[in-house]
Amino acid sequence: MEHIQTFNAQALITRLPYGLNDLSGVLELAKGVDDRGLVCLSSPIEIENPSSISGIITQIEFAGMILISMIAWHRDRHIVTSNSKTLSNTWEPIFVFGKSKEFHVNRDFITKVKKGFDTKEGVFDEDEFSTCLGDHWPIRNDRRDRRFLPAQVVFNLGQFADLHPNDVVLDPFGNPGIRDACTSFGWKYLDGGLPSDIRGLGLILEEEKNEDESLPQD
Repeated sequence: MEHIQTFNAQALITRLPYGLNDLSGVLELAKGVDDRGLVCLSSPIEIENPSSISGIITQIEFAGMILISMIAWHRDRHIVTSNSKTLSNTWEPIFVFGKSKEFHVNRDFITKVKKGFDTKEGVFDEDEFSTCLGDHWPIRNDRRDRRFLPAQVVFNLGQFADLHPNDVVLDPFGNPGIRDACTSFGWKYLDGGLPSDIRGLGLILEEEKNEDESLPQD
């Protein structure tokens, strides 16, 4: 993590891996965020342990950050699957923490933000654009993989953090959806390098690809 020390991020945005209980790595990386920056965490609900959400809040508040907002991200498909008979969820909490007690979410600024920045083209219609104005965000899943954060979620959180072109977004778990969103909106993306299920999936797919290529062809 030494390379983090050379960066000054304006926000940390990520989706926590399913089943993550120890946030020490995330909290260490959060030290690289401006004192007036935001730490935004989307967390899947553990069907077998739904109280884990309160543990996330406790750990981060114990580290000295302040819970500014808790958002219900309502998706159009179930978020997690389980062999249990418990119903899965179509919504997921997003926690927004401030590092300074002086931080204030400027909702007037959010309502005035135009679609896209400078030469960046807007990619959302007006209904989607307005999803960040409350604490309930009806935003479609990322169709590539249910573990990715859609660009609209990242954009909304970026507005909360008042991000501008060339500001740095730190993502501890290298979420491809967040990286793509940063590219679209002109923000610099910084991968924190922490292990995640997304990285594991990539390794598995690469191994399967290599195995397929090594098989004799008809």
